[in-house]
Amino acid sequence: MNKQNTLRYLAFALLLPLAGLPLGCDRAQAQAPVNEVKPQEAALAVRAQVVTNRIFERRFTVQGTFEAKRTANVAARVPGNLDAIWVDEGDIVEAGKTRLFQIDPVGLSNAWVIAGQQCDVARAGLQVAQASAAKVRAEARKVTLDFARYERLHKDGKVSDHEYETALTLNEQAKAGISVAEAQVELAARQVAQAEASLAIARKNLDDSLAIAPISGVISQRSAEPGELMSVGRTILVIVDPTLIEAGAFLPAQYYRDVVPGETAFRLEIDGQPAGSHLVGYRAPTINPTLRTFEIKGVVDTSTVPAVPGGMATLTILFESREGLGVPSSSILNREGKKVVFVIRDGRAYQTPVTTGFQNGTSTEIVSGLKAGDTVVTEGQTLLRDNLAVDQI
Repeated sequence: MNKQNTLRYLAFALLLPLAGLPLGCDRAQAQAPVNEVKPQEAALAVRAQVVTNRIFERRFTVQGTFEAKRTANVAARVPGNLDAIWVDEGDIVEAGKTRLFQIDPVGLSNAWVIAGQQCDVARAGLQVAQASAAKVRAEARKVTLDFARYERLHKDGKVSDHEYETALTLNEQAKAGISVAEAQVELAARQVAQAEASLAIARKNLDDSLAIAPISGVISQRSAEPGELMSVGRTILVIVDPTLIEAGAFLPAQYYRDVVPGETAFRLEIDGQPAGSHLVGYRAPTINPTLRTFEIKGVVDTSTVPAVPGGMATLTILFESREGLGVPSSSILNREGKKVVFVIRDGRAYQTPVTTGFQNGTSTEIVSGLKAGDTVVTEGQTLLRDNLAVDQI
């Protein structure tokens, strides 16, 4: 019995501390504070920019080409052998003075001499015809007088009818002879005129055999060498005037009415470097029906612009310019079908609908929805929602 009591006592002693554990836990919970601290709202770090006024433009940028406003394709004006050519590519020529080339001067000179001789022959033939006509008229006067006498005698019955008819026939032949002589004079005169025209043509051909520079400039192309046989119209030299250069480009048809020659301006860039502002001087009278484009040109000042015919250029045509509020284009979001920006006021970002206008580069014009001085979120806006706390950095 004593042993059993001892075991019971030990079991009770072991269970007693365990029985006290829940009581201790409840006591700890009872001693916990009743009021809890609510955590603060986290602010989102963003970058922002103040809205300011700037210049916005409605414009169109296109690649163009420089070309000489004055270009002359000097071609052969007479057929024949190219006897000499005195200029080469790169040579400077002066209008009306510099000799360029000559075609078959000997043959054309001989042709001119022959034409002159033919003209002299025609003039001599005219003199012969005139002298012959004078002789015929003199003979006709004698026949006319004889006929008048025979006519009187015939009335008096002193000559026979046969003699009278013979005199009448001779008189008619004399009149016809005068007509023939006058026609021969007319023919000879026309032959003289024809010979003189041939002489003028021969002289013109001889003059055309020698080509003189039609404009001042530089030889940009030479396509023939001495000894080659030339045909009329074949281009031998090309002359360009490097002092008067145009920048030209083709624009889409929708801008046709926006371009006004003499008023519309364009900015020029060469190899990425600004080259000033210039006026459009030419707009094509029609639109290309296949490409739906039209050509524009504007003269550039070669004293300040390093323009070379054939070189590339970038033209920015300015249709309209105005001042307005501007924000970075990346700050504008599309939410629920509307364009919005986030404006910071008192440490919070507010979603604000806006109406946009022109876009130039990385900036967009704000027509309505903002005012100058507003602070707009430019980085981090995609993570924002309306009335969210922000920390501007």
